[in-house]
Amino acid sequence: MAGFGEQKSSKKKNNSQHEQKTQMGGDTLHKNAINHHARGDLANAEKDYRKAIKTGYSHYTIFSNLGVICKNSGRFEEAISLYKKAIDISPYHPDAYTNLGNLYRELGKFDEALGSTLKSLELKPDNPTAHMNLGSIYIDLGNLDQALASTLKSLELKPDNPTAHMNLGIIHKDVGNLDQALASTLKSLELKPDNPGALNNIEAFIDQLNLSPSNAHDVARIYELMLNRTDASHQKLTKIFLEEFLPTIQKASTSNPIISESNEPFKLLAADWRFRKSLTLMIPPSSEAESFFTRLRQELLTLVTQEGKIPPQLKPLTEALASQCYLNEYVYSTSQEEEQSVVQIINEAAADQEAINKYLAIVGCYKAIHTIGINPELINNYPTPDDNSKELITAQFKEPLQEKEIKTSFQEIRNITDATSEHVQEMYEKNPYPRFKYSDFTASGLAKPIFNIIKLETTRQNLSFPEELKSLKISPKVLIAGCGTGKQVIGASRYKNAEITAIDLSSSSLAYATRKTKEYEISNVAFRKMDLLNVPELGDIFDVIECSGVLHHMEKPANGLSTLVQQLKPGGYIKLGLYSEIARKVIVKARETIQTLGIKSTPEGIRDFREKVINGEIQELLDLPKFGRDFYSLSECRDLCFHVKEHRYTTEALEKLLNSHGLAFCGFMLPGQIKKLYKEQYPEDGDMILLKNWEKFEKENPSTFTGMYQFWAQKIA
Repeated sequence: MAGFGEQKSSKKKNNSQHEQKTQMGGDTLHKNAINHHARGDLANAEKDYRKAIKTGYSHYTIFSNLGVICKNSGRFEEAISLYKKAIDISPYHPDAYTNLGNLYRELGKFDEALGSTLKSLELKPDNPTAHMNLGSIYIDLGNLDQALASTLKSLELKPDNPTAHMNLGIIHKDVGNLDQALASTLKSLELKPDNPGALNNIEAFIDQLNLSPSNAHDVARIYELMLNRTDASHQKLTKIFLEEFLPTIQKASTSNPIISESNEPFKLLAADWRFRKSLTLMIPPSSEAESFFTRLRQELLTLVTQEGKIPPQLKPLTEALASQCYLNEYVYSTSQEEEQSVVQIINEAAADQEAINKYLAIVGCYKAIHTIGINPELINNYPTPDDNSKELITAQFKEPLQEKEIKTSFQEIRNITDATSEHVQEMYEKNPYPRFKYSDFTASGLAKPIFNIIKLETTRQNLSFPEELKSLKISPKVLIAGCGTGKQVIGASRYKNAEITAIDLSSSSLAYATRKTKEYEISNVAFRKMDLLNVPELGDIFDVIECSGVLHHMEKPANGLSTLVQQLKPGGYIKLGLYSEIARKVIVKARETIQTLGIKSTPEGIRDFREKVINGEIQELLDLPKFGRDFYSLSECRDLCFHVKEHRYTTEALEKLLNSHGLAFCGFMLPGQIKKLYKEQYPEDGDMILLKNWEKFEKENPSTFTGMYQFWAQKIA
């Protein structure tokens, strides 16, 4: 027994020594891993964390830190397992609960995220980060009162947290306190200037801001910030542009001529870089602004023909005006005298570099430079000392040549046989639609899982998602049917790890879209030239389909929808955009007037029609310019009023269409203020999906769907 006992005692001693060595080895590896982690050497940090675990060393921070590495590299399931292991080892330490809550939120598991974060705060009530995270979760859950309380608590504990200020801005935006939203978001940017999330937040409400003495300084700062962005649509800035510059335009317009030494308001506009840059980025939806630009263009042309050059101090403005005219596709009315003068200038400058340098800017105000038949070498040698001149040559010459080359690469998967589709194709081949400079783009680090996006863009609660959309290991297949010039494709950059197919009838539109996606370095999209009715020829089934502004231009929209639903997986989602009968009453009148007067959908016909509308010659169409940019661009006006085919829907017809195709309505995509108004009127419809209620709401608020009915629907499995 003694021997056995001694032997037993010896084994205990050996085990103790082994445990000490293990502890020492694991501790060293743990410290090494933390040092690697702190320096950003994640590969070696992970290696040493795993070595420490293999030695049997067990400390909660190893599992928690390794979970962070796994989470940041997309290994979410392993990260969850590691966080839970950390909690098992140290159930009273808050960090692992905080990390687990963050990951659950990112995965769209908001209830689990809430539970983990509340547990973290139970263990450490004064943790500002956990309070901030809790506020974010409440935002996701739509509980804005709790979100506000949690976010304010976070800022009380840590007033200089830029993310908390950004979140506070989101809350204020969602409840309609836009001035407070602006102030909070600006504070976030002040603390962290390179904060794309804060800029995205501003983008979401900037078009709803009203300029006032109390917010004028903040709005001016934001306007300048947004002008310099390349990842957002600047058309949202037009309201601020008009509030900022229209009063000066009106004052400058009282002078005849506009270009005069005594016209101080005009000189202010010409010297303002913000004004000039705005003209290269957006189309101001204002008949007064259009009248001013039309007169200014004519006066600049007269100066050139009489004095032989553009005054140096006005050349940047002339180049910016040329970019504006190209952007709106030369929608301004032009006299025969102007047209003759431009032709004469082009002929005189055809082989003369000096003449090109003098006249090209004014020519670009009337005709796209790539169409005038001048030696490309002369155009390439045009001096470009500033942004205005560079933009003139890039937009009007270099980019169209790129598109021409790209266009030859598209082959139709199958010949188009539908007559209406052929007419639509012809329309968009001549005029790629819509033309834009920049669009809403999401950097890969800010992209969200696609099911998360759908949750944010719908109002129906407790949505179900198939595994292909829930699993972050699978790349969801997305079809964009009728992608046009690529704005939807660029917008789909918000979908994390998506595999996108984009189709369109028009080679010109596809070439434009290809060029724009290359600019944004988007590599997860395949463009195909084909009719929507031929989608089965792709030989693929999709998890998500987007089709906005397309079906209502088909001969039989129901057939188009049937084709798409056939290629949508059971349980998959489709995003649709369809015209509203009520919202487009004035468009119906416009189409009838166009037919009665025999106005053709040529550039000259469209300009003549618009001039009649702007001058008030057609009384029943006085409200037509209220359709914004759609009226102030040549192609968009053609699409608005002259399209070869248009169907419109009521909410009742919408319900029948969805039911007949086995689709469940998931709620309209609308601004928060409209949703708030609907909730006040129909509190019993918590999901906001009863189309009978929306029918009543739209009749009382006929401008609700001026753009389109835009919504998600799910294919019933």
